[in-house]
Amino acid sequence: QVLAGPPPLAACICRFGVHHAGGKRWLCPARRFLATMPSGQLMTMPLLIVNMGGEMVYILEQRLQAQKIPEAKGQKVLSDVVRTMYYPRFIEELFKPQEMYSIQSTRQIFDRLAHSSIMRLNESSMDKLFDLMAMGFKYQIMSCVAPQEMIDVTHNHLDVVKRLVGNAPEVIELLDECVRQTHLAYATMPIADFVVMRQSLCTFFQDRKVKVSLFLHNQTQTADGSIVVPSAGALPPNASPPGTVRYFQNGAEVGTEQLPTAGAGAWTPNTGARTRLGLNVYDKEQPPAPQASAYQPAAPGSVPPPAAQA
Repeated sequence: QVLAGPPPLAACICRFGVHHAGGKRWLCPARRFLATMPSGQLMTMPLLIVNMGGEMVYILEQRLQAQKIPEAKGQKVLSDVVRTMYYPRFIEELFKPQEMYSIQSTRQIFDRLAHSSIMRLNESSMDKLFDLMAMGFKYQIMSCVAPQEMIDVTHNHLDVVKRLVGNAPEVIELLDECVRQTHLAYATMPIADFVVMRQSLCTFFQDRKVKVSLFLHNQTQTADGSIVVPSAGALPPNASPPGTVRYFQNGAEVGTEQLPTAGAGAWTPNTGARTRLGLNVYDKEQPPAPQASAYQPAAPGSVPPPAAQA
């Protein structure tokens, strides 16, 4: 017998989300709560940690070069950080369905990761590092033309990190396993769940408006720290150009019309190419973007809503 209320006895054993007491079983309140949450919301943490972790590696690599740290020592620092970040047990737990962490708990994770090597950062430097990581990923989330593009952003981070630690084969294996886990978790996820994940990430970063000199210089951030959402680019997969009107009769499409709209010419048809979001913006010699998107839409004709301002 399974009841929805709390156990009548104070002492009980919680095992696999079920309380056992008095010969009966009661569903754990936390487990019931998780069961009612959209699956996309429970799979947001891997995107948050993997992508912010990629931003952290970019920034550390840039700072090591700026301080003229010997290449061998710099490679050891990056390899140690990446090895800890993609430790198999950590990745296994990360990809389990779970609620979003608070900003404070997320900061603690990256505090430990950043100090997993011989490098040491004071609190002020760690504050700046975390702010750059957060704003970098927030810009990418806000700039995605479709929620499923977040997977391409994730693959871009993993690909660039691979190149940065290319001299450590054992670390490459850890990154390859993370790529595999990403594919298993998101390859068949419906667009509705991607929308929920994106909304969770937007809520996570909503009030974070730290000014970044690079973004201000590129005019991707306003003077008050808000992100400027692109108003041009490639359309999402299966999306019609702005101003498209489709006519139906008896449930069948009988015609289309293209009405003139402001800015419609700034959008181009989707070619299946992967976005450049998630590449290393601190690298002066930007590599070419990957040719193909890692995500194939599961529901042709579905058009996700546009990003919100933040």
